[in-house]
Amino acid sequence: MLQMGSLVMVRKPCCDKVGLKKGPWTADEDKKLFNFILTNSQCCWRALPKLAGLLRCGKSCRLRWTNYLRPDLKRGLLSDFEEKLVIDLHAQLGNRWSKIASRLPGRTDNDIKNQWNTHIKKKLKKMGIDPVTHQPLQADKTEVESAMFVNNSEIPVFGPHEILPPLTPSSSCSSGGGASSSNAAHSIEKVNTDTWDQGFGDVFDLLGDLNCFKFDSIFSI
Repeated sequence: MLQMGSLVMVRKPCCDKVGLKKGPWTADEDKKLFNFILTNSQCCWRALPKLAGLLRCGKSCRLRWTNYLRPDLKRGLLSDFEEKLVIDLHAQLGNRWSKIASRLPGRTDNDIKNQWNTHIKKKLKKMGIDPVTHQPLQADKTEVESAMFVNNSEIPVFGPHEILPPLTPSSSCSSGGGASSSNAAHSIEKVNTDTWDQGFGDVFDLLGDLNCFKFDSIFSI
């Protein structure tokens, strides 16, 4: 049904459903349909049931002929060539089964779809290929997390005392500055132990005011 503004367009049904037979086809009905098409070739499916003497819908006759009765119909599993062709076409067309079936003479879209879902899809997964994207399947999440854990465990971890060793007074310091040097060393030790989480920036700001210490041990890291 198409709707354009206030205008509603409804597709005309293929036939009047009243009095038509539904359910499985009988052997007599198959014979009537088969003989009519072989004698008269294919005609309009809407008119065919009445001409062939069938109390069936035109769509039902078309599907019965296409999927079961036509002489060139192939049955059974796909050959290796057909299977490879279906995989290549599916990578290009996706689940457009009628388009894929048109490239395989004697195969129906319904048959190809069923074989894809029951056989080919499982085969691709066993080969490590995603049947939707046709790309290699991603590694299992647990395997990735395990690999990350192993890699992280190999990273060495240093404590604050290993990164910033205690500093020693320089010989250029004056004797009168002994008290201030002692206080400065105490402050550095406190930074190393208590305020390490504040980051390197705070530590370097504090050390910048201590002109009587050597910083070679810091920049050699």
